[in-house]
Amino acid sequence: MERVVQPVQLHLIRGQATQPRNCWIISRAVDGTLVIGGAAAGYIYLLLYAVFHVPIGYLWWFWSVGFDGTHIFGTASRTFFDREARARHPRLLYGSLAAFFALGPLMVLAGLKGWLALLVGVWAYYHVLRQHYGFMVLYKVKNRDLAPLDNHLDRLFLWVTMILPPFHRFFIHHPEELGIPFSFPRAEVPMWILLAATCAVWVARQLVKRQVDLSKYLLFAAVIPLHWLTFAFMSWQAAVPTVTIVHNLQYHAIIWFHNRNRYGVAVAAQHGRIPAAVSRSLLAYIGIALVFSALYRIPGFTLGKVSDLAFGFFCGFGLTHYYLDSRIWRVRHDPGLRQALQLA
Repeated sequence: MERVVQPVQLHLIRGQATQPRNCWIISRAVDGTLVIGGAAAGYIYLLLYAVFHVPIGYLWWFWSVGFDGTHIFGTASRTFFDREARARHPRLLYGSLAAFFALGPLMVLAGLKGWLALLVGVWAYYHVLRQHYGFMVLYKVKNRDLAPLDNHLDRLFLWVTMILPPFHRFFIHHPEELGIPFSFPRAEVPMWILLAATCAVWVARQLVKRQVDLSKYLLFAAVIPLHWLTFAFMSWQAAVPTVTIVHNLQYHAIIWFHNRNRYGVAVAAQHGRIPAAVSRSLLAYIGIALVFSALYRIPGFTLGKVSDLAFGFFCGFGLTHYYLDSRIWRVRHDPGLRQALQLA
């Protein structure tokens, strides 16, 4: 849901939306459990790996099939499985499918498998950060926390506090973990100065402003410390599921909310069987998502170990998801999406 952010904000600033009902995106229970409270899953992963030394292989498979592959189904449920979406956006859907499923094998054939893995990893982390940013702005919209100064400071605070943890680990102290042949040890002192200055300015602004945006503060308190702790104790193999499982839970929450509101019984026929099924029953959503995930994650892992071309091909699932997700949450240009998210 990367691009849900700025369009919503502009739409509300222009006075074209109704007054928000409360400070939660879905509800206090769902937001508290999944959007904000979903960070607990990341802390559990951190605890299991760093304290109880559970093998990362077990944690990876549980996350990969149970949460990450299923959240890619969430995107598919409102794109490729939606008959109306296929008819409205054939070039976007089929073009991205062809481009990104071809990109991986082409990079492998060009001898760029390492760069492909780096592309997937960097885009995946950016994708996670963009979603946290998206939820942050939705909370700001719900709470009318839209002063230009606060918008700039909140954006700066979130990006600085979440980009610096992996930078600190992989570009200053442990570049060898990513196969990077260089490091920037002289950047450590400026990095801490930047972090301290950013935090000081942001905290000072919160102390003097009259408005208290509780849901935004709770989101920050949940996800920012997790990223610092994760990259302090984990290399990339363990860090990936630890920070991404939070993203997965958030995404499932917003997709279920969207699907339930958009694919009602009255319009089920125009969208197709799968959107209708996953909007009527949470168990159906979970079951179909797990089948979808297992059908490509298990063969993808197995074949990717023996064939570089297979590895490149199965990277297409993630790359297509990252790109489509940046396009399908543009609220300003999609009245149906505004209505489904109860922002219209």
